[in-house]
Amino acid sequence: MDSTYQVNREWQKLASHIVKPQQVVLVIGATDTGKSTFCRFLADYALTSGLKVACVDADIGQSRIGPPTTVGVKSFETQKKNGSSDFDNQQIRVENRVVFDGSAERLYFVGDVSLSGHFLEILTGIRLMVDSARQTDADFIVIDTTGYIHDPPAVTLKQHKIELIRPNHLVCIGRSAELTQIAACYTQQEWLDIHCLLPHRNVRSKSRSVRSRYRKDQFDAYFSESNVDSLCFGQIRGGRTPFFIGRPANQKEVEILAQLTETEVHYAEWGHRTLCLIASTHLSKAARTHIKNYLSLTRVTVEVPAYFERRLVGLINATGDTYAIGVIEAIDFQKRELSIRGPFSKVGNATKQACAIQFGDYRLEQRT
Repeated sequence: MDSTYQVNREWQKLASHIVKPQQVVLVIGATDTGKSTFCRFLADYALTSGLKVACVDADIGQSRIGPPTTVGVKSFETQKKNGSSDFDNQQIRVENRVVFDGSAERLYFVGDVSLSGHFLEILTGIRLMVDSARQTDADFIVIDTTGYIHDPPAVTLKQHKIELIRPNHLVCIGRSAELTQIAACYTQQEWLDIHCLLPHRNVRSKSRSVRSRYRKDQFDAYFSESNVDSLCFGQIRGGRTPFFIGRPANQKEVEILAQLTETEVHYAEWGHRTLCLIASTHLSKAARTHIKNYLSLTRVTVEVPAYFERRLVGLINATGDTYAIGVIEAIDFQKRELSIRGPFSKVGNATKQACAIQFGDYRLEQRT
């Protein structure tokens, strides 16, 4: 990211009004309206005022705090306490004080770069990261969001964010009718001040290829000092997956299942009247129904080994925190272990920390 950025004088006017201790600011708007740069400006402005700042990045596709697919939080502090601001002279170009280098103090793994099908995860992640920011005694919290606003579910999602976070200020950047819809029901509520800004005149649209390349660069940076660790099936519990939550089938049971399915069964788990198995080939609906009826089960789930290939996962420790994300490099059904690549040298004892794995929907391309 550039070390400098253009300051909009309307930004300065708004910042002088809202940058105060004990304030939480949520910024929303369409894609390519300057949300992220405005958030950075607010954080810089707060730092020059001597405030401790926490930034929450919920733009899971273009993350600047933490890798894509995550919501991250990071705090910043300065020794300057005299209350003066380098922005008072309304200079047009300023040096950054806040540096978004991809490193987060805490992460929440959403599991994809798209919000489709992940509303609960993004809402949970934002709330947890804002709570974490509050626990750091930050004076000023600013929250960046995705540009997803252009359909009814997006409007509803943004409203849920507002109600979960209950910010002091909502900043809407752009002319979109959806922004009016999002903010309408809060205009008479005393706990929220709503502010509208036009997009910065210097904002340029980014193509899909540019955004994709940015994500790749962010992933490359995150995994640049990675190594592979093995995690035994018995050590972990699975999240957002039907696997690693039941009783593993023994060898005799696997052989019986192979006969029933007429295909090789690599692994199987029993739940309460449920069966999840990894087979060499997908089974037809008729075959799954036959197994379900034959074994008096309520549900049968069948996947093939490709289910695991290059899938991103969140690694969860005993306190329930995401201490890293990783990518599944291989799975050994004989040894019953996963080989996962991640920046484990930075967190130490990675295999001992993991007690749960959250499966994402995103698959990372093979590094070249």
